[in-house]
Amino acid sequence: MPNDAVPDFRNISADPSWKIAIVRGMWHGECTAALMESAIAALEQAGVKRNNIICAETAGAFELPLAVLNAFEKDHVDGVIAIGVVVQGETHHAQLVADQAAAGLMQVQLQMKKPVAFEVLYVNRLQDAVVRSVGKESKGRLAAQTLLSCLASNGKIH
Repeated sequence: MPNDAVPDFRNISADPSWKIAIVRGMWHGECTAALMESAIAALEQAGVKRNNIICAETAGAFELPLAVLNAFEKDHVDGVIAIGVVVQGETHHAQLVADQAAAGLMQVQLQMKKPVAFEVLYVNRLQDAVVRSVGKESKGRLAAQTLLSCLASNGKIH
């Protein structure tokens, strides 16, 4: 994706009282851990206090919607970043998992009326996920910036 297609979220600052959860699936853990770490760094850089960032794990992308719902209900967070990696194999199972993770997370977001940043990478090869998760181009940073933008916008709407 060309860089000019990505919104410029760099100058968004967080309300220090915001409480954010990051929920990651454990499949392809190296990638999801890297995405989580870059999201944490971006949140802290924007002004979210580290003790206001809750990190949780779940089995995989399919299980993310329930884990995200639990974060909203039990941890009373303002927003959640959902992280997962789904790699297409020889069957259609991966597509089903990715589709249902997306649909479930949208349902939770609408039910709770709070933002969920969707960072479930659905890729053809694991190497594609590595490129998008490790290093300075990590999509975890973009997910954090997206969530902060949504929270800032929601605060202005009321």
